[in-house]
Amino acid sequence: MRARRRASKVHSLTGRRPEQLPQSRPVSAPVVRLGMTAEDGVAPSVFALLERGVGLRPDVAARMSGRVVFRFTDDRIAPSRVNFSVRYITVEDGDLTKPDLAIVGSLPHIVHFVSTPLIRGIPNPVRMQGLATLARVARRRVRIEGDSGLARDVLRLLSL
Repeated sequence: MRARRRASKVHSLTGRRPEQLPQSRPVSAPVVRLGMTAEDGVAPSVFALLERGVGLRPDVAARMSGRVVFRFTDDRIAPSRVNFSVRYITVEDGDLTKPDLAIVGSLPHIVHFVSTPLIRGIPNPVRMQGLATLARVARRRVRIEGDSGLARDVLRLLSL
């Protein structure tokens, strides 16, 4: 004999309304803008990665503020700077004298750094690619100088 499935009943007390979940306000993500570019710069590429990241993670982008510079050890590539503010994220080629965060390394090492799988904003050491990225940082092939919280948020936005 086959067992019968009973339909689950929802019991409610009379006179009580079901609790409503707090509705979160929609997050207004900042607009990503492309500023000045140089012939030997990579700002358009950084712009594309950030624009994608802001679309995927608007909550992370909305809370960020500060100035970030990507400095490349290859002299043929101009540094790229990013200014995070409440309303805008501006990406352009050029250096900053006193950034809140500087990420320094060769272009391939920085690309590997931002394309690695993350866990809580840092490369995942359980995955081989994450372990290799952490090894690059330990060997000083990629240097992170400045605000570590801003660095985690930048990695979240740039991550693929």
